[in-house]
Parts: sequence; C-alpha cells; structure tokens
Amino acid sequence: MPLLFGPKNSRYTYTGSTCPHNDLALPSEAKTLGEAIREYERAFNVLVAPCLEPLPGESEVKYFTVTERESRIQYIVDIHVFRGESEICPKQDTSFALNDGDLVELGELVC
Repeated sequence: MPLLFGPKNSRYTYTGSTCPHNDLALPSEAKTLGEAIREYERAFNVLVAPCLEPLPGESEVKYFTVTERESRIQYIVDIHVFRGESEICPKQDTSFALNDGDLVELGELVC
C-alpha cells in the first residue's frame, strides 16, 4: 500500500526518529495519484488543485496548491513519488499509477 505525506504530516516533522521517516504516514489504498490526492484531502480537510500557470521563472506547469478548508491557508506543493531507490516527479499526471510501497509526498516548496 502507498504511504501519503504532505504539509499536514511531513516526513520531516520532528517525532523523535531520524528524518525522513514514516511515523506520520497516511496509509492508502490508492491505485493512482489522483486517488491518493482525494484520500489526502479527506484525511486532512484540505483541497488539492493543480496550479494553472507556471511559477515565475519556470516554463512548465507541474505544481499543486493545497488549501486548508477552514483557515483558507494555502501552500504550493510539488508531488514526488519515491519508489525504491527512484524519485519520480509525475507533475500533474493524476492518472500516474501507484505501486505497493510507494511513498507519495506533497512537498511544500521551500524557496
């Protein structure tokens, strides 16, 4: 089963174990990235939507916004899938197939 991480349950949140870690992982039955995103939305009461325009200085559209439904606080995230030793950036391909053991990270942009 894939494990989901994002702004609400980051693998880099200090929990006493070495980062990155799976302490706060959301286990998922998702078969695609789109299904995983919907599970993350339900679990953390957020809305995840594709950015419609590239960020300044970028030529392609690949990011998503995460909006907290109650506070309306918004983050821009880059979704990556960690599969074994590989790191995959599916961009906005919500049909991207997930495998058992994948780590799906909605990672906040840090700069």
